[in-house]
Amino acid sequence: MGSVAAVHQLMSEDTEYDFAGLAKDLPEKVPAGIKVVRSEIKPLAYGLKLLEVTTIMPDASGLIEKLEDYYRSIDGIANVETTEVGLI
Repeated sequence: MGSVAAVHQLMSEDTEYDFAGLAKDLPEKVPAGIKVVRSEIKPLAYGLKLLEVTTIMPDASGLIEKLEDYYRSIDGIANVETTEVGLI
């Protein structure tokens, strides 16, 4: 079984959202078997920012959906967009 790399963008409707705190907590809070390898705060528009998160996980059925469900459950996160998924 191989590994999958995925990149997600997490967006908030609040210009004051604490993305730095979220980035710090994510490695310990993502579902089991998923490793956060990078997180970067990027400007979006009109003072809004987003958190771009890169993860690596086993190529197992349903794991990406489980991760996306976790992201959507985070208080203050209004939208989650998958920008890249690929085998590594």
